[in-house]
Amino acid sequence: MKKILITVAALMLTACGFHLKGNNNLLGTLPYQSWYIGGVESMQLPLEKALLRADGRRVSPSDAQAAIMITDLQTRRDIYTITRAADINEFLLILRVEAQAAVDGKAFGAPIQVVVERKMDFADSEVLGKQEEEATIWSEMRADAADQIVQRLMFLKAQ
Repeated sequence: MKKILITVAALMLTACGFHLKGNNNLLGTLPYQSWYIGGVESMQLPLEKALLRADGRRVSPSDAQAAIMITDLQTRRDIYTITRAADINEFLLILRVEAQAAVDGKAFGAPIQVVVERKMDFADSEVLGKQEEEATIWSEMRADAADQIVQRLMFLKAQ
């Protein structure tokens, strides 16, 4: 009886369109498979990983079908909330990335602008741990921005 209930529950979940969250490229495919990544160095590794997940690959400039250039990267850390005692309670971390795809040295599509925001709790008593946490959050934000850039590249049509 238990097996039947489990089977029925699984069938109901799949019948309603439920699927696990993940990067399964439902948006489409990249217009080109080999890309050169240029610009700000801290975004190159996250972009390379995001391209690999989308069945693209990073190559040298001479072998590339297209290029993605990171034209601007800005980071900002603002005070988000303070306590009644005027102590900082949370920071707002903001990452702004601008990129441009190019084919044969000519701009391909509109410039891509991505803004990623995260909130980070703060306590004066945990300064050393918070520095490491902040570095991890910045790394995750760069990966998220790279994923968003690659998703937007999927909407471009090959020339």
